[in-house]
Amino acid sequence: MWWSRARPILLAVVLAAAAAGCSGYRWVGADAPASGAAAAPVAVPAFVNETLEPYLGPLVTATVRARLLDGGIVVDGGAERSLTGRITDFSDEVLAFDAAGIASERRVVVTARTDLREGDTVLWAGRTRVASAEYPVTAGSTENRDAKDRALEEAAIELADGLVLELTSLGAKP
Repeated sequence: MWWSRARPILLAVVLAAAAAGCSGYRWVGADAPASGAAAAPVAVPAFVNETLEPYLGPLVTATVRARLLDGGIVVDGGAERSLTGRITDFSDEVLAFDAAGIASERRVVVTARTDLREGDTVLWAGRTRVASAEYPVTAGSTENRDAKDRALEEAAIELADGLVLELTSLGAKP
């Protein structure tokens, strides 16, 4: 029968899908595996975008959450420790011009202010972070927007990695 031959393949596909679907999850609670280097769990509400650059808030928020998880910090909406942020400034500067006087390279600069609280205690307030990334300018508008989006992602990663370093330096909560 075809079923007897297909069963091992189907089982392998189901197990592979289950394993892939569980990647990125971490134990939380009393039965969590011990990790001496991990910082306390942190809640990360959406960063507020005070600029006119669309989608910058969700991009930075998602990047910060992902990089915190990658850095071993549990992101939990109900955690006592809370990291809040506001994107206060955005610029897209021309860095270089070609021989015809047309922009050939640009830089995006993203400025964010972050606060970290644990319950009613302020661990830090109003820390300003600035991140930037360059991108080439071409004749095509779609290619330019794609290059700008990649630069924004790079800047968001730079912001997030700085936060991961600071949070891990605070150490694990006893």
